[in-house]
Amino acid sequence: MSKNLYIDASHPGEVRVVLKNGNHIEDYEYESVNNTLIKNNIYLGKVSRIEPSLQAAFIDFGRERHGFLSFNDIQSDYYQIPQSDLEKIKKEEEKAREELLKEGENIENKILDGEKNVKMNDPVEKEEEIEESEKKKIPTKRYKIQEVIKPNQVILVQVLKDERGFKGAALSTFISIAGKYIVLMPNTAKGGGISRKIINPGERKKIRTILNEIEIPKEMGIIVRTAGLNKTKNEISNDLKNLISVWNIIKENAMNSIAPSLIHQESDIIKRSIRDMYDDETQNIIVEGNEGYQKTKNYMKLMMPKQLKKVKK
Repeated sequence: MSKNLYIDASHPGEVRVVLKNGNHIEDYEYESVNNTLIKNNIYLGKVSRIEPSLQAAFIDFGRERHGFLSFNDIQSDYYQIPQSDLEKIKKEEEKAREELLKEGENIENKILDGEKNVKMNDPVEKEEEIEESEKKKIPTKRYKIQEVIKPNQVILVQVLKDERGFKGAALSTFISIAGKYIVLMPNTAKGGGISRKIINPGERKKIRTILNEIEIPKEMGIIVRTAGLNKTKNEISNDLKNLISVWNIIKENAMNSIAPSLIHQESDIIKRSIRDMYDDETQNIIVEGNEGYQKTKNYMKLMMPKQLKKVKK
């Protein structure tokens, strides 16, 4: 039976996606123009107000309500402090990361030795409730927020939580970009981790072997998603290369933009559906609507260029 992904973007204001295997519908997604979810989107924002009592800042990132940025969610690269102090903080962060890596290795070894009830500290990809605290665990800061960032400072942020009620979105400067098999943390030097939803010791060992063999840039970290199970070194490595390309495009767009502006739309239904529904068994991606067709082609060209021929009208 043939397996096809159908994307109907021909109607103004709505997109429908169906994954069909023969006569059986395996998955379905719908999104209307009224969808206001912005979680995981990346924006170039500007510090509008610093609130010392909350040790947080409010960021104008182009929405009606300004976003909330906690001190713990600000990467030290943004600190406007003397260079000598910044170097000390960087050394402390490096030491803390090394301790985290050792802790992760110890946990991994316990799992491989068959121990049960081991507390897992690997962060998990966004779609499975990524643990932000693990991603940015760093030493206690001596500075206060009002001493390290300034009003009107331009800052690249990602939405952690959507706006709710009268509350603005929760933001972070620690970026995560989800690929097909991995999540890339381009400005968090954490090496390679594995989703805690992958619990089989043998499977974790295989993935750990792959992670030890591929080259992860020193300043970056990755997490292998559950979709990365049983994938080869080449597949994981290619996903990493594609995500690094996406990050380079994000940086370039940010450099050429004026805050506040949207830099990267993670929550787009077409991108999300291709990333999460498409697999090697999918024979065709059939798209209705010119704009949707072009968007699908652009995404496939970036993320899976060898599969571009499968995109059809």
